[in-house]
Amino acid sequence: MNLGREVYTVRQGFKEVRKRILASGIAVLLLASLTACGSQQATSDTGSAASAGSAGQAGGKQNWPKELNYGLIPAEVAGNLGDVERKFAEDMGKALGIKVNVYVGDDYTSVIEAMRAKKVDLGYFGPFSYIIAHQEAGAEPIACKATSKENAFYHSEIVVPADSPAKTIADLKGKTFLYADPASTSGHLFPQAMISEELNIPPEKVDSFFSNVSYSGGHDKSIIAIAHHQADGAGVCDVCIQRFIDAGMVKASDFRVIKTSAPIPLDPLTYRNDLPPDLVAKIKEFVLNYDKQNPDYFKKTGTKAFYPMTDADYKIVYDTAKILHMTPQDILKKK
Repeated sequence: MNLGREVYTVRQGFKEVRKRILASGIAVLLLASLTACGSQQATSDTGSAASAGSAGQAGGKQNWPKELNYGLIPAEVAGNLGDVERKFAEDMGKALGIKVNVYVGDDYTSVIEAMRAKKVDLGYFGPFSYIIAHQEAGAEPIACKATSKENAFYHSEIVVPADSPAKTIADLKGKTFLYADPASTSGHLFPQAMISEELNIPPEKVDSFFSNVSYSGGHDKSIIAIAHHQADGAGVCDVCIQRFIDAGMVKASDFRVIKTSAPIPLDPLTYRNDLPPDLVAKIKEFVLNYDKQNPDYFKKTGTKAFYPMTDADYKIVYDTAKILHMTPQDILKKK
């Protein structure tokens, strides 16, 4: 089974992330490939706040863009979730009086890239990719989907095939291991932290504990690889797994969990911080009241509402990244 084109060795993966974030040619390619819900191409003078000066909105909102682009990764639109998110974007567009396009990037890096190039205005990020986007692309959190504010957390899990003899992380010595994405919180940052802590080894020694470490390109690819015995272990998020089970992509009987992390704040929906303040206020109003308008959206995502989040809510992610020497600067700097 093909795990996708985003499978790299660890060192190659970080090199690729740095290249892709900083290379100006990528921004040009993104501009050419942006689509409106997979159909109409998003052009440079529509779908971004960069064109705000010429937008001209009814009601005197002259500084609003004509369109907004909403960035997601493939895992966010897996199974029936694509229709769910497109409906969310459509409803937001109606509430704002401007079109909201859905842009699906290859991975978190491409969405960060697009936001940095001002071709994506709103985006869903994992907590670690959020702190990168916050620093490098001006992303600010609005809210996260959860069952309650008190439960606005999830976990990273290390999983193995159901029939694997491995019971602990130590049993994976010399085996193959998958991370999801270099910028993934529960698919890279926290799995590496758990392995380092349990084995009492420095972070830089973690990857050499395994015979091979690769990036699958997403949580969906990682759990499918485990289900098909194409890797011995993987780091994935618990809510992602449940979503893929619900979508019929894998079965609970396909894998076992051998390690679970401490609570991690849930993925934030973000906006780029140079959007007009009155537009941001309207976006927040729509998002935080969407449970009243479309409860089915939350039912299909296993949540109940959007709950406000701030940058301070992600302190544990900043701290864990620092311990592992995986700061945004380290990931994004050019060699």
